[in-house]
Amino acid sequence: MTATRQDVVTVAAIQVAPTFFDRKSAVEKVCRLTEEAAEKGAELVVFPEAYVGGYPWGLAFGTGVGGRSE
Repeated sequence: MTATRQDVVTVAAIQVAPTFFDRKSAVEKVCRLTEEAAEKGAELVVFPEAYVGGYPWGLAFGTGVGGRSE
């Protein structure tokens, strides 16, 4: 099977140091890097989970690391 243009999505996975304790700066960095990736042809741009900080300290989102949901 040969891929057609409709079958292909260009993805940019951004791996960059976070901007700690400055949400505004982090969002600006996300916007800038997203624009740069789009200019290079990316159609989907992804960042690490929770890249933009601001979650309350100690919030575990209902589960612990390595915990089971069963």
